[in-house]
Amino acid sequence: MTFMTRKLSAQPGRLSDIVAGFRGDENGSTAIEYSLIVGLIFLVIVAAVTSFAGSTSQMYGDISTNLGN
Repeated sequence: MTFMTRKLSAQPGRLSDIVAGFRGDENGSTAIEYSLIVGLIFLVIVAAVTSFAGSTSQMYGDISTNLGN
């Protein structure tokens, strides 16, 4: 923050150059893309575990019912 303030005060007519530099910087967008990918992978894992838990619960219920007969 101090660096930007010092740069702005040293060259007050260069604000458009600073904004253009931020617009060209892709580090933030890359981080957002990676976080979206990780979020989607997380949702797929949660869906798979939920589906597996439901089918496993049903299987153990069937086993319990058949053992009781």
